[in-house]
Order: sequence, then C-alpha cells, then structure tokens
Amino acid sequence: MTTAVTSNSVSDETSDEFGLPTPLRVNVRPIMESVAGKVSDDEIDQWFVEMSRENEGRGFYLELTSHGELVINPMVNMDGGFAEAESITDLLIWARDIGGGRVPSSRAIVRLPDGTRVEPDFSWLSPDQMTALPPISASRPITVCPVFVGEILSRTDSIQALQRKMEHYISNGALMAWLIDPYARRVYVYLPDAEPVELLDPEVVSGEPVLLGFVFEIRRRIFDMYRDSEQ
Repeated sequence: MTTAVTSNSVSDETSDEFGLPTPLRVNVRPIMESVAGKVSDDEIDQWFVEMSRENEGRGFYLELTSHGELVINPMVNMDGGFAEAESITDLLIWARDIGGGRVPSSRAIVRLPDGTRVEPDFSWLSPDQMTALPPISASRPITVCPVFVGEILSRTDSIQALQRKMEHYISNGALMAWLIDPYARRVYVYLPDAEPVELLDPEVVSGEPVLLGFVFEIRRRIFDMYRDSEQ
C-alpha cells in the first residue's frame, strides 16, 4: 500500500494548521477491502504509521476504524496538551514506583484486536502485556489494547462519540477506561460488564481495582487549570 497523503500533498501555506472544527471521517473501506488477504496486518500497520508520520505538524492526527473510516482529528489546544501531560506524568510516576509496565505517549499508535488504529490521550500497558509484546519500533504500533485507557474531551469532540470510543476500548480488552470532560468537570469511569459511573467534579479519581494504589488529583491537575484559563 502507498501513503494516501504525503508531505507534498498539502501546500506550505496550510501545512501548519488545518483548523478543522470537528473530526473529519473519510470512507476508505473500498481500499481496505481491495487489499484484504493480499497484505498482512503488519504491512497495514507500517503503511498507517508512515502516513501518520508524513503528516506530523499539519494540525491533525489520524486514526483508522475497523469499519474502514480514516478519521482526521484536530490537534488538541494548549489546555488539552497540558491535561494530557498531567495525566501521563502522574501515571508514569505510579508505574515506575508501583505498577510497573509502560506508559506510552499520547501520540503512540495502538492497534486494537479488531483492527482499529487509535492514539489514546493516556494509557498504561501492564507488565504482562509488555512481556508478551513483540519489540516496539518506530515503524509499528502497539499491537494490544492497553489495560487502562483515558481520553480527554476537547472543544472539537462530541461527547457521544467519545463515549462510544470508551465502550470500544472496553470491548477490545481494556479493563478500565476514563473519559474526562474538563468543561463540565465530569469523569466517566468504564469497566467491563458494568454501566459507566459518572463522577461530578471529583477531587480525586481512584484507579482501583485496576491501577492498584493510583489516585489522580483531577480537580487540581485538570479541572482548575481549565477554569483558570477561561477567566
């Protein structure tokens, strides 16, 4: 497969910022169906990673659904970037001191068992998952659904679309997923075989029973930061 969008396909004047108001979904199912059985998952991974890397710095990032939709997502704003960093940092400290495993960056590509390629805002791979994974390189994504996954709502996101995405993580093997809405100061906690739990303006969110000993000070780390930036 060849890269659908290359570094020469967008003019220099527009390369820094597309200004997408919402995620853009492009149906590429005919392409995926035309190569079915002819290329391996690893080859599709390499193609997708190459396409993503060729389009870095253009104001968007890419995901690919199992239904053959290429999703062109607007990049997060400054507050969203800070919120991702806060979440990843606390999760990384916990993993180093207690949980083990690894905490990928927010731009790490993950291939879920159903073939969806996504970039979670923050996530955690357990020690058992790291042991079972093949060597991770720049040319291939993480090929397992992280045990824990989190997404942070941005102004360009639909809360309903992200709620479906969290359910998708759980159905693909995540044991816990958090959806953080910093504007409404809410957290939705997803677990297998259970209805989502909605927390209104919590001071902290516990990672139990999946992230043993992990407590995230979400009000101070994220909610108050958004409130201060809007004043």
